[in-house]
This record gives sequence, structure tokens and C-alpha cells, in this order.
Amino acid sequence: MNKRLYNPNKDGIKIKTINISMFILIFAICAGVFISAFRLKSKYSDIINSMEIYARCTKAVNDFRDTSDFLTNQVRLFIIKLDDSYAKDYFQEYSVSQNRDKAVEIINQFNDSNDADINMELAFEESQGLAEIEKYSMLLTYDALETPAANLPSQLSNVKLHPDDKMLSYSEKLNKAESLLFDMNYQDSKNRINKYTTTVLDYILVAHLEQQSKDTKHFYWLLTIQILTVIALFASGWALFFTTNFLILRPIDYDIKSISEEKKMHVIGSYEMRLIAKSYNALREKDEIKASVLKHKAEHDPLTGLINREAFAQIKEVLCDTAEPVAYLIIDIDFFKAVNDKYGHPVGDQVLRKIAAILSEQFRNTDYVARIGGDEFAVIMTKFGDTPEMVIQRKIETINKMLQNVGDGLPGVSLSVGVAISTLGYNQILESQADKALYHVKQGGRCNCSFFSVEQA
Repeated sequence: MNKRLYNPNKDGIKIKTINISMFILIFAICAGVFISAFRLKSKYSDIINSMEIYARCTKAVNDFRDTSDFLTNQVRLFIIKLDDSYAKDYFQEYSVSQNRDKAVEIINQFNDSNDADINMELAFEESQGLAEIEKYSMLLTYDALETPAANLPSQLSNVKLHPDDKMLSYSEKLNKAESLLFDMNYQDSKNRINKYTTTVLDYILVAHLEQQSKDTKHFYWLLTIQILTVIALFASGWALFFTTNFLILRPIDYDIKSISEEKKMHVIGSYEMRLIAKSYNALREKDEIKASVLKHKAEHDPLTGLINREAFAQIKEVLCDTAEPVAYLIIDIDFFKAVNDKYGHPVGDQVLRKIAAILSEQFRNTDYVARIGGDEFAVIMTKFGDTPEMVIQRKIETINKMLQNVGDGLPGVSLSVGVAISTLGYNQILESQADKALYHVKQGGRCNCSFFSVEQA
């Protein structure tokens, strides 16, 4: 690559110029992608809408058939079983639900084929003709049962029996009512309804397939345009990548990795990237020195080197948000005031440093050991097994044996420890529980540890 790209003080193609040119190109291609995507979505919606209309019209025709059969079944059951509930169900559908009328409306609304509309109307008229026969048959049955006119369904008010039928006997009326619903004329009408509705379904299917073919061809054409614009966009992206890779992208990649690993930046790439890296490295060196000194002073006790009270409080806040088991230990040096009074504060400070060193040695890196007062220490243990009491007891016994060893010239001391354990993470109650356990140890002679129990509450 031409070196003048790395130095903005020399003539040549600038990164800014490359970026602006590529931005305009990519913007134009993106506009094409969005336009083609919008049209593609619109055409896809048309296809879905066409399928929904086809499904709705098909369902409407089938509902029409089912309703016609339902009416036939209900009136036949009424004639045969003489159960008025079938007649009520019949007129509920005929006058209230009116699924046949709704089916015809759907076909007229969503179907563009006049032939389908005509055949649907013929099927409806044929069904209405059957309904007149069915109502006459029901009235003849009611008359045979000598049902009062006041108890007849209101839909039969306009139906009149032929004078000859009125003269028939009970059984003759029932037989004629039944024959009207089972003779060849009635069955021929049912067959014509099926024929008309089948024709409607055929017209609907043909219209749907024609429309679907047109929409599919248009959809694939738009999809091809969409693919081409995406390919062009992809190619533009690669062109932009290759023209800026050695100037910006590669240095940024190295710098991101360096920052994530908390290392110095690589001084590579363009003049701008090199200047940024040099400036960052210089500032980082100064900040690392300052941060290291300030952090240690802020978080650690200057005498013992342990975590101080403020840092310990922050650790407790963090542990409050976890649900892992926690053991909280409050540690008090037995009769430490007497050590200071007898040997002086310099010796007392050495004893404190010794205790801090032993505590750090005996507890794990995953535990938090802190000095929270003059002669008070605290420990938070996490990630322990099923028997923390046994482990803690053994540690405290070991620590007290080491502290009572006077081979180093320092006076022997002992520790009293109160322990509270929670299986649901750290909480403020643990401190008061550990205090009560510590009080129990002191009442029992010190130089030991006690675990909080309900009896100590």
C-alpha cells in the first residue's frame, strides 16, 4: 500500500476521502436494499392474503354444505323421534346463526369469479327450496301431534297445510312428513347443492392458482433484485475493509486486544493510530503507577497489610447479591490491652502483624481476611464443603497453637472467634449472630471458637 496513506502531511488519498466515498456508495446500495425489501414484504403479504382468502372461501363453501346437512339431519330427527328440541336447533341455525347466508356473503365479497357467485346463489336458492319442504314437513308433524298454534315455532306462521293433508290421519301425516324428506325429489335437490358447491370450489381453486402463479413470479423477481443488492452491499463492505484494513482495522484490532488484556498498545498503522497508541501508552504508565499506590492505600491496613474496614464493607455488599453459602468469623485477641500495657505498643504492633500473617496463611485465597478494629479481625469464607464447622474449628486450633509459640521472642496470645454460617449468601444478621457466638466464647474461657446456634439468640 502507498506509504503516503500513512502520513496525512503528504498528498494522496486520505482515509476521510475513502470513507466518504464508500459511505455514499453503501448508502445508495442500502437504499436499494430497503426499497426492494419493502416491495418484497408487500408482495409476500399479497401471497399470504391470497392464501387466506382462498382458505376463507373454501371454508365458507364447506360451512354452507355442513349447515345444509345439519338442517336436513335436524328436521329428519324431529320427524322420526318427535322431539321438539331438534326443531328448536333447526330454527336456531335457520333464523339466528344463518351460516348459509354468511357463507354466500363471504363468497360474494372475496371471490372475483362471477361463475362462482352464480353457482353459490343457485346452491343457496336450492337450499332455500329444501327449507320450505322441511318447514312444511315439520308443520305437518306438529299438526299430527295436535300441537296448539300458540306453541308452534314462529317461523312456521307463514306455512299453510294443504286441505287434503289436514284430512289425513295421525300416522298418514307422519308418513307423508317423512316421505317428503326422503323421496327422490328431496335427494335430487341435495345432490344439486353438492354439485353447485363443488363447482364453486373448482372456480375458487382455479382463481387462486392463477393469482398465486402471478404473485410467485413477481415475488421471485423481487427476491432476485434483493439478492443482487445484498451481494453489491457485501462487495462494497469488503472493498471498504481491504482499503482501510492496514490503516485502521488491524491497528484497532491489536489495540482492543491490548486494552482487554491491560497491556500497552501496539505502535502500528497510520500516523493517527500511532499517535493515539503512543499517547495512550504514556498516560497508562503514569496512571498504573498512581492507581497501584492509591488502591493499595485505600483498601489495606497500613500496619498489617490486610483488607481494611472500608474495603471489607464493599466486599460484604457484593456478597449480599449472591446466594452461595457464607461463613462470617469475628476474631478478637484475648487480653491484647495487657500486652500493650506490659510490652509497649511497638511490640503490640508486631503481634498484630504476626496474627495477620498467620491468618493469611491459614485461610485460602478465596477467603477475605480483614482488620476491622484495633484488636479485631474478621474473615468471610466462601466456597466451602458440607462440614465447614469442622474445618473452621481445626483452623482456629492451629492458629492458637502457632500464636502461643514464643520462639520468635514475641509474647504468646490467643484468639476468641465467633462464627455464623448462612447457606443463602451474606446478610447483616450474620454479624450480630457472630457477635453472640463470640460473647459465648468469652464467657466460656476464651481461646476457642463458637458457632452461633438458636440457644445463643
